[in-house]
Parts: sequence; C-alpha cells; structure tokens
Amino acid sequence: MLFGMGRGRVDFSRGINRLSSYARIFGHANPKAHEVWLGWTIGLWVSNLRSKYRRGKLTEEQIAEAESIGVRFQPPYRDRKPKPPTRAERRESDLLSRLSKLEPFYRKHGHINVKQLYGVDGWPGAGRWIAALRAKYWHDTLPESVVRKAEDLNIRWNMHGGSQRSNHQDD
Repeated sequence: MLFGMGRGRVDFSRGINRLSSYARIFGHANPKAHEVWLGWTIGLWVSNLRSKYRRGKLTEEQIAEAESIGVRFQPPYRDRKPKPPTRAERRESDLLSRLSKLEPFYRKHGHINVKQLYGVDGWPGAGRWIAALRAKYWHDTLPESVVRKAEDLNIRWNMHGGSQRSNHQDD
C-alpha cells in the first residue's frame, strides 16, 4: 500500500520502519504534522496514516504494527505536557523545602524557634527567615501546608506571649 508524501511515495513497511527509528530516538511515535525526520516529512506520513485508518483503508495487521510502536489513532495523539507549577505552588514548595532544612535543629532542640540574629549549621540566615515566616503567618499569607509543617516542628508563632491567631489556635 502506498501513501502520498508530496515528492515521492513511501510504502507502509518503509514508513513504519522510519517511524520506528523516530520512536526509538524521541520516545513516541506521534510526530506533529509538520515534523521532518532525516529529511523526510514523517509527521505528514503519520497524518496520512491516521486518515487512512479513519477511512478503513488499513489492514488489521498494519493497525496492530503501527500501534505496537506507539502510533495513536484516536486523539489526543500526544500526551499533554505537564503544566509548570504556578507561582504560588513554587512558593509553597520553597517554604516547605526551607522548613525541611530546619529538621536537624528540631531534632536537637525540640523546636525551630531560631533566634533572629542566629543561624543554624549551613544556614546563617535561618533566624531571620523564621522571623519573616512568622510575619507571613500573622498577615495570613502562608499556605496551610506550611503552617502545619512549621507547627509539626514546634514553632512558636508568638515569641512575646499573647494569644495565637484565632484561626490557628492549638486544638
């Protein structure tokens, strides 16, 4: 069976062999329609293959062979790229990561209430960071996961006595 390729035609077995080599290199067998591989419009060939599939012009063996190397005949043809994390997600991850850096201090002292002018091993600005974390807590700008993690590490939100913020009181 021949498939039109613009300049010249590529039969199924030659096309599937080329597509197979493409898949070994790129990890999938679903190139975009405009994609060129080794000087050959592989994306157009796959597009034509799908068109033949929809019109019932492929044999069961051809369908099975194409699917065995990863050709998708039903949309979506390619996996969606994962969405990058949002700014808020990156910020939350960064805060949790920094809290994790305080775990050795917590294991030694039973809390993470580092004095503002002091640091911990490998992190001289830890005290200032804890002070800034408390300020964010009082301004209610910390994600709940960060509040829970800090409280698990026995943080004191109010170092000068007084009451805790009303929506984060101890249970």
